Amino acid sequence: MPARFIAPSLLAIGLCATPAAAQEFLSRAEVEAVMQDFAFCYHPSDRFSCAWAEVYSEFGEDHVILHTASAVWEEPLEVQRYRLNWVDNALCIPYEDQGLEAAWEAEGYRFAFDLSGLTALDDEVLPERIERLREASPREFCFRYTVDDAGPDALFQHVFRDGVVDEALDPIALIPLFSSGVAIAPSG
Repeated sequence: MPARFIAPSLLAIGLCATPAAAQEFLSRAEVEAVMQDFAFCYHPSDRFSCAWAEVYSEFGEDHVILHTASAVWEEPLEVQRYRLNWVDNALCIPYEDQGLEAAWEAEGYRFAFDLSGLTALDDEVLPERIERLREASPREFCFRYTVDDAGPDALFQHVFRDGVVDEALDPIALIPLFSSGVAIAPSG
């Protein structure tokens, strides 16, 4: 991902990639500043695609709304809307409803940041999906972020399950929202 598009905005909010900064979790204000300008491309590939991507569309007093896209081969791209809650400087998934509010599908494997080309799934599918998510989810499921020391155009997501941090980090490439979309690499 070209750093020339990304670095100026992150530097403007005071984020830089130094070994010391890479070890400190970003504050809520820092994370929201990034979310307002960039889509999060998780596990970016050399072919400029993402394992999944997120776009944040609402920043409330105690929550954010995100749209996330993922795909499985031979199935339509799926986009889901979630409400995640802020708990101090961490984003957390509410256990009871898993934050899932709506789901859509689209042809192809491109996630348009303006959410165009989506077909809504019936609301009846949501309770079953919420139940499946809840069965596999810990009671407390939260995320924090650090700047990747490889450069200011990348973050790491740290996952906390019931207060225990996962050792594996999710690498995130920051894609400017003016890029209008990103390719999603189907799994499976």
